[in-house]
Amino acid sequence: MPMLADIDDPPRSRTRGLVIGVLVALPVAGLVLGVLMPSLVSALLGGAQSFDDRTRMEDAYMQAVCTQVISLPRDEQLCECALATEYPALDCQAPFLAWSVEQQLVYCATPEHEKAALSFCTCVTTVAEQMAKAADEDASTKAAQAYRNCQELPDAVYLPTIEALAEELAVP
Repeated sequence: MPMLADIDDPPRSRTRGLVIGVLVALPVAGLVLGVLMPSLVSALLGGAQSFDDRTRMEDAYMQAVCTQVISLPRDEQLCECALATEYPALDCQAPFLAWSVEQQLVYCATPEHEKAALSFCTCVTTVAEQMAKAADEDASTKAAQAYRNCQELPDAVYLPTIEALAEELAVP
């Protein structure tokens, strides 16, 4: 409703400001929707995808170790957990990491393997020492979590294959 003051001095049109605002906002919104959002979505989904892939591989590996090449002195704690759960890679992380450190210590005990993967073997040895120094099992489990950092090193070595573990059983 116009007022008496508006008759002498009418308000300015807001059209010019609205057009300038739209012209500034459209490129910014296009940049956000066209570049930033897809990269953010791919980063989030890519991280989840790699986690899913890793857990599937760990599930299959634990199931193979515990059903095909089980050796009670070596695999007892891992297989107690892995065979009792539906998703061992999620539910049995602590025993799997401790078991992995033990297996990698065996690998790194060979001088030529240690020379080929020096930083990885140094990391694994350090984690094993921290696990040995731990006061109780909970502290040892917490120390074993550092093994994930060793896996990220450029010279990291995969766990032994199922065939290699089977050969260990066959050799007296």
